[in-house]
Amino acid sequence: MSAGLTLLDDIGLSLSVVVLLFIAWFHFKPDQDRSWDRRLGAWLVIWLLLSYILNRMQVMFDWMLLDPDTVRDVWDPIRTVFTMGGSINYFLVHIFLMLLVPIPFLRKSWQLWAVLGAVVLVSALDRLFGDSTGPYHHASLLGVTLVMMGALVCATVAIRFLVMPPEAGATDDHSLAMRRSGYFAMGTICVVMDNMVFRTIGYFRGTANVWWTFPTVNWSIESEGYWASIISMFEHVFIVGAFAYCMLGFVLGGMFHLVQVGRKKHQAGLPTAFSVYMLVLFGLIVFRQWAYETEYATWNIFGTALDSNAELITALSDGFTYHLVYPTIALLHAVKFGLIEIKTEQDKKLLRLLTLGLMVAIAAVFTEVLQEIVPINDIAFAIVAGLLLATGWESKLIEALEPNEEMMRYSWKWPGNERQLILWVNIVVGVPFALSLLVGVVF
Repeated sequence: MSAGLTLLDDIGLSLSVVVLLFIAWFHFKPDQDRSWDRRLGAWLVIWLLLSYILNRMQVMFDWMLLDPDTVRDVWDPIRTVFTMGGSINYFLVHIFLMLLVPIPFLRKSWQLWAVLGAVVLVSALDRLFGDSTGPYHHASLLGVTLVMMGALVCATVAIRFLVMPPEAGATDDHSLAMRRSGYFAMGTICVVMDNMVFRTIGYFRGTANVWWTFPTVNWSIESEGYWASIISMFEHVFIVGAFAYCMLGFVLGGMFHLVQVGRKKHQAGLPTAFSVYMLVLFGLIVFRQWAYETEYATWNIFGTALDSNAELITALSDGFTYHLVYPTIALLHAVKFGLIEIKTEQDKKLLRLLTLGLMVAIAAVFTEVLQEIVPINDIAFAIVAGLLLATGWESKLIEALEPNEEMMRYSWKWPGNERQLILWVNIVVGVPFALSLLVGVVF
């Protein structure tokens, strides 16, 4: 990969760290009057960013990686803690973000423990079935399947809000609840969206970049048994199908919303921005699929680019979304929905500084990618960044980040002890992450 595209990894990692520090700074400030769902939402966004950062550092620097197939001198229970700790943290954060804070779909304390039990169980089963020496060896993705079940619920709420929003200005409880759930669901879907959305067209066309690229490679061949192969195929079809149908629903819902905005029947706002983003993303999906089918670009079974065209397309598609869009939307999610409070002039200055950083990062990404297409001097980056700063676009972005009044005053009521809820959610999410991190560092 060229030096310019490699730099995108550094930009993405730095951006995630800065956004994490910003959200954490305001989250831990004393004397804040936030409802339980906003405090819990901030915690979950922090855990999600920590997972992103740890994953990028593992991939970029090849550290804290414990490979069970090569590290033979590590006790098996230690390897189990490392493997399951990371997956349990990842699955719980995504499920809680989608089903606990925005809707909430989980309304009772026992449901949280049931989710924890289900995540631990499927993580253990995935490890058991993935063991090449075990009796039930097959390609198992039960954990991802569980996450996609939650994604279908959250995506349905977002699509419903795009197509059938409450009337503008309606202040009854039903309208406020539907509007708040819709906003939260759209933001959450953007935050937790995976780069597997780029397999959407391939799912309908049945191409190998969907069915013969990890993690959805069904290596449960005939030697593993008929039922092992069938079980793996069922899981893989559900996972990729959920991505595909959700993305298709967002595109159709977004097109409908934009048409209704043009006819003055829907109000322009955050759903409009969400619709435009999904249409742009779908355009990238179509372009990447075309490049694969025409052999304009090639990738291997692990999704690694094998030529310069594939490197560029990867940077424009999942590289752009993973490194730039996700941390940016995580910030928007935290500020727009009041997960953190921006009150004083000093707070707004910090937000403006971070916003400027985001815009410079966007300019850097586009200029670095553009250099791979058209040979241009680095002075182009300075010109683009200067224009962004001079025209005051950061002010428009800050205005877009300001939360609506109804988002701040309308909240769910948790039936139990809210402080205990936040404490236990942090414990069940944080302990697996800490164990996985500790084992990776020590061993």
